[in-house]
Amino acid sequence: MSDYDLLATFYDAFIDPKVYEEYVQLVEKYTSVGTMLDIGCGTGSLALEFAKRGYKVMATDLSESMLQLVSYRAKTEDVALEIGIYDMLDPIPGTFETVIASMDVLNHLDDLEDVQFGLTNIFQALDANGIFIFDVLSAEYIDLLDGYMEDDPHYRFHWESHKGEKEHSIVHTITLHFEDDVQEVKIYEQTHDANTYEEIAIRIGFSVLERIELPERTIFVMQRLSE
Repeated sequence: MSDYDLLATFYDAFIDPKVYEEYVQLVEKYTSVGTMLDIGCGTGSLALEFAKRGYKVMATDLSESMLQLVSYRAKTEDVALEIGIYDMLDPIPGTFETVIASMDVLNHLDDLEDVQFGLTNIFQALDANGIFIFDVLSAEYIDLLDGYMEDDPHYRFHWESHKGEKEHSIVHTITLHFEDDVQEVKIYEQTHDANTYEEIAIRIGFSVLERIELPERTIFVMQRLSE
């Protein structure tokens, strides 16, 4: 079971729609309709949007509960897409013209070695001249999350965030209150300087096409150049 399985029902409450809008604009700017891999798709908002626009989308996540919601939404909205469980540290079967990894997917990797490993897998899964769009949280934002606390009476959870052991890391502890049970979920995130992600990507073989600085995160648009 993924840590996110228990959070699937209220995951979208924590999503900034402005980030999704940026992704839609960037995909429109840099890609044409074709094959797309959405890594860490969550409840499938972007995957469904691009499928509606004609992309042949493979929506993946580590959480079965998230993917069940994606499947339900796809059937309800009469949208065709493929769905599968995928870990970014595993090789990706097949290749795609576009890959996206939105809402700090890379921040869930343990260290820079895993970042390089994950980016290498994505590079190898891109067609020549394929586009990869992803974002990472800023170090300043993650550091500010230390001490964050929230109680939500509707979804019946208590959320606390505290600094992790590593620099620019945070541990989110979510306590969920069910009718006959209480469960606790811990989610770890770590970020690095945006230039570090860029340097690793360039070393792998990516070309950086654009870098968008938002208050909480940086979005990168990268391309696998033809050999």
